[in-house]
Amino acid sequence: MTVEIRERRGPATAAHADIERAADELFRSHFGVLPWDEDAPEHAPHGHVERVFDAVDGATLVGFAKVIVAGEYLHLEQLSVSPDHGRRGIGGRLVGSVLSAAWSEGFEAVTLRTFADVPWNAPFYERYGFRVVEAVDTEFHAGLVETEAALGLMEHGARVHMLVARPKQVGP
Repeated sequence: MTVEIRERRGPATAAHADIERAADELFRSHFGVLPWDEDAPEHAPHGHVERVFDAVDGATLVGFAKVIVAGEYLHLEQLSVSPDHGRRGIGGRLVGSVLSAAWSEGFEAVTLRTFADVPWNAPFYERYGFRVVEAVDTEFHAGLVETEAALGLMEHGARVHMLVARPKQVGP
């Protein structure tokens, strides 16, 4: 398998939606229900640019990472890998691509919100340098918490902010 990671230009496709639905089944099996309303409209933050990194095996989309540019932060909004391509390092490669893009473009940090105790959520991201933080003090991040509360996500377990800061450069 030769999976290529590349930034996508243009809107998401039906293949993105298919992968998202398949990945959602992992949450359904973990919680017994899907912790969000899959028929709810997308809540794209107004005034923020969305970008997508695709993981492609030949001509087949097998995963993606959706990020939002939020001032000095790049926010990892969603990471989904097709379950039939899971546990092959694709999610980690997507996270690595997001971090590489963030550091090369001068972002101060990459943030995300996730379930604290779901094994493929916070514990997964910790392996890539993300750490739980009390809060990220921006209007954008406060809005994420409000949206999650309105969707009832906290009823299914603790949600946390996670952040990884841009590495400090050594030398001149």
